[in-house]
Amino acid sequence: MTTLTQALNTATCRVCDAVAAWSKRALHRIQYNRQMAANRRVAADLIHLGFHNQKEYNQILTNMNDKTINEYHTKF
Repeated sequence: MTTLTQALNTATCRVCDAVAAWSKRALHRIQYNRQMAANRRVAADLIHLGFHNQKEYNQILTNMNDKTINEYHTKF
């Protein structure tokens, strides 16, 4: 291989790596945001159905969000 070919392959790999890293971060952000939205809906449903055990919506949501944050920090 020539030096030009090696340089081109190195540059291409860097671009592919950058795109892959950006895509992975974007996917993680989307998953995280969807989980937070699901937490809000579940907390509202728990309150509506009466499974709140004298807790307010914000307490339930905070508890669920804390667990989600801890899980995402251990995974990623």
